[in-house]
Amino acid sequence: MPNHSPAPLLVLIGFMGAGKSTLGRLLAAQLACPLVDLDEEIARIHGAIPSLFAARGESGFRAIEHYHLDLILPPLARPSVLALGGGAFLQEANRDLLAHHGATIVFLDAPFEVLYARIRGTAHQRPLAADRDRLCELYAQRRPTYLLAHHRFDASAEDPSALLTSLVQLANRLGIRTPARDKL
Repeated sequence: MPNHSPAPLLVLIGFMGAGKSTLGRLLAAQLACPLVDLDEEIARIHGAIPSLFAARGESGFRAIEHYHLDLILPPLARPSVLALGGGAFLQEANRDLLAHHGATIVFLDAPFEVLYARIRGTAHQRPLAADRDRLCELYAQRRPTYLLAHHRFDASAEDPSALLTSLVQLANRLGIRTPARDKL
C-alpha cells in the first residue's frame, strides 16, 4: 500500500475571543480551502453549545468534542483550516490526535483584557464567560498549554489584516497555497 502523507492542516487555537472562527473563515477564503470550525460542527449536530454544557457538563461536552474531532480529521484529504474551541486543545487526547494527523498548530494569542473586552456580554453563547474573575483564572490555566503550539501569533489588533497576511504566508510555507490570481 502506498504511503500517503496527510494533506496540510492548519489548526487555530486560543482563548475565547482570540478570533479563531473569524480568522479561520478569512484564512480559508483567502486560501480557497475548506474551513472546519469544530464548535460550529458540534452545534450543527447537537444544538447550541450552552445547552450541551447545561445538559452534560463540561466533561460531557469535552467527550463530544473529542468524538467529533476524531471524526473530522481522517476525511480531510485536501489542505484545510481547522478552528478549535477554546478548550479543545487542552485535552491531551485531542493534542495526540492532531499530532497523529500531522497538524500544524497556531496559537492566536492576546492579553486577557483584550479578549475579555471582545467577549464581555456573550455569556449566553459562551458558558464559561459568565464570571470575569473565573474567566481570568481559566485564561491563566490554559495559556501554558496553548504555548505548546508550533506557532504563536499576536491576535490583539482590532484589524486582523496583518495577522491574516502572516497566516497566509505560514499556510503557503506549509503547502496550503493561495490560488493563482488571473493575469490581466
